[in-house]
Amino acid sequence: MKRFILSTALVAVITGPALFPGQVWAQVQADVDNTDLFDSDEIIVAAARLGALSTAEVTVAASVLTETEIQARGQQYVSDLLRSLPGIAVSASGSRGTLTQIRVRGSEANHVLVIIDGVEMANPSDGGFDLSGLRTQDIVKIEVLRGEQSALYGSDAIAGVINIVTRAGETREQWRASVEGGSRSTAQGQASAVIPLGRAALSINGTAFRTDGFDISGLNGEKDGSTSKSLNLGLNALQIGGVRFDAKFGQSILEADFDGGSPLRNTSDNLRVDTTTARGDLRFETGAIDHKVSLSHLETDTENDGAFGLSQSVGTRSQASWAAGLSRDTDTVTLVAEYERETYTNTPNFTDPNGKAENETGALAAEYRRTFGATSLTASGRYDANDLFKDAVTWRLGAAHTFAWDGRLRGSIGTGVKNPTLIELFGFFPADNFIGNPDLEPETSIGANIGYVQQIGNFEGSVDFFYSELQNEIDGFVFNGVSTVRNLERESIRQGIELEASYTLDRIRLTGAATFLDTDQADTEEQRRPEFTGSATLTWDATDQLSLSAYLDHTGSQLDTDFSTFKLVELDSFTLVGARAAYALGDHVTLSLRGENLTDADYQELVGYASPGRAVFAGLALDF
Repeated sequence: MKRFILSTALVAVITGPALFPGQVWAQVQADVDNTDLFDSDEIIVAAARLGALSTAEVTVAASVLTETEIQARGQQYVSDLLRSLPGIAVSASGSRGTLTQIRVRGSEANHVLVIIDGVEMANPSDGGFDLSGLRTQDIVKIEVLRGEQSALYGSDAIAGVINIVTRAGETREQWRASVEGGSRSTAQGQASAVIPLGRAALSINGTAFRTDGFDISGLNGEKDGSTSKSLNLGLNALQIGGVRFDAKFGQSILEADFDGGSPLRNTSDNLRVDTTTARGDLRFETGAIDHKVSLSHLETDTENDGAFGLSQSVGTRSQASWAAGLSRDTDTVTLVAEYERETYTNTPNFTDPNGKAENETGALAAEYRRTFGATSLTASGRYDANDLFKDAVTWRLGAAHTFAWDGRLRGSIGTGVKNPTLIELFGFFPADNFIGNPDLEPETSIGANIGYVQQIGNFEGSVDFFYSELQNEIDGFVFNGVSTVRNLERESIRQGIELEASYTLDRIRLTGAATFLDTDQADTEEQRRPEFTGSATLTWDATDQLSLSAYLDHTGSQLDTDFSTFKLVELDSFTLVGARAAYALGDHVTLSLRGENLTDADYQELVGYASPGRAVFAGLALDF
């Protein structure tokens, strides 16, 4: 079946012009130079599989954090930055380096597709991406699409897409380095360079981080620290004849101490996560057709030395895709053919007798977009053929219109799908603690969004109303002392309102976001989904040298499970306050001072796990 899909896609790409006889087609999308996009919130790359779209053309709810906004907040973890956007809730199990999950619009943690420089980052074993070690150094833009995005991106995008862009795509020469240190014996360093090679460029980035941490059990025991290091290499915009070649290789290692048990105890558990990524893109034209061929590979190697002894799991994902675009006047057609293979191994072996689980998927997707005057219309569809469960068809329709008074109305409706993860299907060690369920069916959803954006002078505000129904939700349960998962019969409802606003006055900029969320599954509120989250950031460029900023992130009360009693408990709401000051010594040197959790709030995001208190850090950055 997958060979048939890919062959069909190839024929459609090659014969595309014949579908429109007598028409002269122009290139559908110009190559996107990331250098020009880092500080723009008017261009969104993730909204299209080929090229990029302006915000006026995007028909789904979308938010952008630019390089300027990332630097203004000064936070060192992407998970902290995401708190400033609507629709996103963060759950961290205590110390830096331990499990950190995000949920978009009340989704599950593995319902959001996270992409970094074109590589899907979810661990193939559990289908989710742990943000615990993802730091902000070298990240220059974050794009978030909320709502069902499976029509273009497939299984993992049932609730949305988070696209993270690093400096690896730049071609402009630059040299950067920074160091920072502070509370909890925290120290970090970063160095990066973009070296032109004619019209192409070589990019290099390396980071190192360590902290003593704190006791995440809250029992005044030993501290749970962490270390991380990473190296990223990129080759950008290499032209060979009529072909453009881009490539990136990345390696990161995270090591963290953590406490385990139920109830949580002060233990000496350790975690090591070794992640390797590689990606290569070819862009070229054949006649009037624009092509992009991509190959990528991810390997996540996790070693866990905990209550059940030492275990190791390795998840891999290999992907190949071919996107082709045709454009004429107001119309654009994009075709995408994809192949994906995921594997998962565990030592000691789990319930699979061969000690290995794998799944292959072939897909064919298409999008039609028409932009005429102030109106944009989109229609997307995708067919996924899976080895392990039934095939899936997803679709999305959208429309947007910009009024003469600088208001924009947008709306979309679509479906999403999430395949069972390999752990859910096959289980993991020890087999008598959790067994897989090979009879699981994919989760499916249908959702709608209607939003309005208004600009008045230096003010811009938006409101989005969303509604989503999730069916076949995969949930865990226990029978005879053994844990497993099943598809729930009753649907899960997620609905709410998202607000986002910004105002600029001379050297002052104020941004804010808020989300009101209502989730319901079998007349019970879903866990780890706060009913309200809100954020505000104030930035003041006091002089040409001095920049000051402050932020406030509020998370409302939420339910969680106390696994020592298997009863639901309510976690209290909390507010995190931070600030940053940066002073430029000339054109190339910047001093910074920042504080986190300045009110020393005592809070929990997961039952029993303590969270970091007040902290202060000082840094030095060089930029040439």
